[in-house]
Amino acid sequence: MMEISESLYSEHLGVAGALAVSAFVFLGLMLRLRETPQPRMHIWAMIAFFTVNICDGLNSFAYSDTFNGPPALYRWNDVIIPGFMVALYFYVRALTSAAPKLFAVDLVHLLPFLAGFLCLAPALLLSGEVRLGLVEGEVTDGHAALVDIGETAFWIVWVVTLAVYGAICIRRLILHKRNIRDVFSDLEGKTLRWLDGLVATILIIALIVIIDEIGQLVGQRPLRDGIWSLLFDVIMPVSFGIFALRANPPLPEWTEAVLEDVPRPEEPDPQDKPSSRYARSGLTEADVDRFAARLEKRMADGQLWRDHGLNLRGLASQIAIPPIHLSEVLNTKVGMSFYDYVNQCRIRDACDLLIHSNDTIIEISETVGFNAKSTFNTSFKKITDQTPSQWRAAHKP
Repeated sequence: MMEISESLYSEHLGVAGALAVSAFVFLGLMLRLRETPQPRMHIWAMIAFFTVNICDGLNSFAYSDTFNGPPALYRWNDVIIPGFMVALYFYVRALTSAAPKLFAVDLVHLLPFLAGFLCLAPALLLSGEVRLGLVEGEVTDGHAALVDIGETAFWIVWVVTLAVYGAICIRRLILHKRNIRDVFSDLEGKTLRWLDGLVATILIIALIVIIDEIGQLVGQRPLRDGIWSLLFDVIMPVSFGIFALRANPPLPEWTEAVLEDVPRPEEPDPQDKPSSRYARSGLTEADVDRFAARLEKRMADGQLWRDHGLNLRGLASQIAIPPIHLSEVLNTKVGMSFYDYVNQCRIRDACDLLIHSNDTIIEISETVGFNAKSTFNTSFKKITDQTPSQWRAAHKP
C-alpha cells in the first residue's frame, strides 16, 4: 500500500512541477509578446505549446485517483494532444524563416485535430459518467466495438502525426543550416543546434508516451512510474521553457528574397533549385561574369573579409549590386556559398600572415576576420589539410 501511495505522490509532484514551470513560461511568453515587434510567430507557437501542456497537466490532476474532475470533460483533452507537434512545427518554421507568415494552406494543420476527434467520437458520444466508468450505461456491442477501434485509430493518428511533423521539422532545420551559409560569414548563434536537441527531445518523449500508453492497454507495468514519472513530467517544460523565453529568429527580414524555403503544399518541389531561385533575377551570363570580376577586385582591394560581421547584404552594398544578384554570382559562377567564399579569402590571408609575420595564431585569426580560434582552426584544416601551426612550420623561412 505504501508503494502505491509513494507512486501517486511522485506522479502528482511531477505534474504539479510541470504545471508550475509551464505557467511561469506562459506568463513570460505573454510579456514577450507585448515587447517583441513583428514577426512573432515563434512566440505564438510556444504559447500554443504550453497551453496544450497546461491543459494536459490539469487533465492528469482532474482525472487521477485523488481528484474528481467534471465527467462531461473526460477524454476531450485528448483531442488537442496533436497540438504539441503542430505548435513545434510552427516554432521551427518561425525560427528558420526570414519573414514567417501564415497562408490559407496552413489550414491543413487542423487535420490532426479533426482526425483525433473522429477517432474518439464514439467514446465522446457517451455520457461523461459512462466514459469515467461511474455508471453502467447501455452501450451496444456495436458501439463498444467502435470505441475500441477508435482508441486504436487515435494512437495510429498520433504516431503518424509524430512522424510527419518530426520529419518536416528535421527537414527545415537541415535546410536552415545550408541557408545561413549563403548570407553570413560567422555562424555563431545562428545554427540553431539547441533547437535540434529540443526537437529530438520531444520526439523521444512522445515516443516513450506512446509506447507506455500502448503497454498499459495490454496490461504492462507503466514506464513512467514513481520518481521517473516526476522527472519525465518536468523535463519537457523545463527544457523548452529555457529557450522559449530567450530564442529569437536568427534570419533578418532582408534574407527572404535570397534564401530558399521548404515549398508549401501547393507549390511543386523545384527540380533545379539553383536556377529556380534566380529565375526572376534577369541577369545574363555577361552580367554574372562582370559582377564576379567586380567582386574579386573589391574584395582584394579592401580586404573586406577582415570584417568580423560581414554578411551578404554588406558585401553586396560594397560592390553596388542587390544581395540576390551577389548570391547568384556566388552560387552559379564562383560555386560556393557566401560563408565558404569569405572563409576561403580569410584562410588565404591567414596563410600569408603566418609566413610573413610573427603574430600569434590567435592574433592572425582575429585579424583575418574570425571570431573564434576553434572556427579558424577548423576552417584552416578543411582548406589546407594542415593546422595553422603545421602550415607555419612548413612554409615560414
